[in-house]
Amino acid sequence: MGAAIVPGFSADQAPATARWLGMDVVSWDREAATLRVSFDPPRDVINFGGVIQGGFLVAMMDDAMGFNAFISMDMKNAQASIDIHTHFFRPVAYGRTEVEARIVRAGRNVAFVEAELFDKDGILAARAVSSTKLTPIGGGKSQPEAASA
Repeated sequence: MGAAIVPGFSADQAPATARWLGMDVVSWDREAATLRVSFDPPRDVINFGGVIQGGFLVAMMDDAMGFNAFISMDMKNAQASIDIHTHFFRPVAYGRTEVEARIVRAGRNVAFVEAELFDKDGILAARAVSSTKLTPIGGGKSQPEAASA
């Protein structure tokens, strides 16, 4: 999962949800603190209407936003979502999706992040904004390395 794109990171460090949903890194712009990932989820995510259930779409965006904050802030902080606000614009048919996640602003203890989810045809299908609690890994101080977008 993106080891060549994200130096110092290996797939075994990814959260179980990201692995289960089939997350893979497409691109990462360290300077812009922007990450693009794809998801190739299992068929278990389909609801009775034949589309991907909205909670799984939120999980995809949450995984992308958290992973982006983790790598863009030098892998020094764990993240815990404080809140996630989501707008769904259209149903998402089963298949590969892509999510672009950005850090909007990062402070010492909280980062403000956002994500857009695109369906298999590249059409914007959902958008999320979130605030996330930053917790230093290893007992150090939080590192707000990413600049405002």
